Amino acid sequence: MTAVAPASTGPALDLQGLATVVDFLAQAGGLDALLGNRATGSPDKRLHIGYSEAAERLNIPEKWLRERISSLPHRKLGKFVQFTEEDLRSISDMHFVSPGAKAQRDDNSALIPLQPSQRSRKRS
Repeated sequence: MTAVAPASTGPALDLQGLATVVDFLAQAGGLDALLGNRATGSPDKRLHIGYSEAAERLNIPEKWLRERISSLPHRKLGKFVQFTEEDLRSISDMHFVSPGAKAQRDDNSALIPLQPSQRSRKRS
């Protein structure tokens, strides 16, 4: 005869552990309070951001943005250069690289076959 463990130890302990976690969350004021009220999904209320924050968000040096500003989407308020969310996405999309993708050519850009010039030397 084999000894059978009581059925109440497995699932009952799991429910007790879950109840403990729920009680802990309730006492702490919820998961957001435990995580330090980090607002991961809340959008920034500012309409525009400057060079330093734009560079930080794009994970590039600020100097790179300043050197290429004439070819990048941005807003200019007087002498102040500002970026919107849309500008940052556009900058990121402008520099998208897809490895292995073939470059697309227009039919107009097909190579013209080489032919000898009319002024070529006559053969004797």
